[in-house]
Amino acid sequence: MLETLKVKIRRNELNDDEFLKLIEDKCKILSSKQLAVMIGLKSDAALRKQRSKDRSLFPYCKVGRRVFYPVDLIVKTLNKNKVDAQLR
Repeated sequence: MLETLKVKIRRNELNDDEFLKLIEDKCKILSSKQLAVMIGLKSDAALRKQRSKDRSLFPYCKVGRRVFYPVDLIVKTLNKNKVDAQLR
């Protein structure tokens, strides 16, 4: 079902500034709030609820208590679940 994620950088190997720079500059991962805004949710509560019930549509990784969504896997998931329009 879900693909496993390989950890390339561990959180304790970076200081806080380097960690924030990695998130903002590379833009390869999104926080829950960023993903909620991107897909049009009012808040990240729906994503949090899905994670707590093990029904998350999007693969995610946890670093400490923070949750991140890899952009490449989000795009794959959206493409995989795409429904084509059909004419009647």
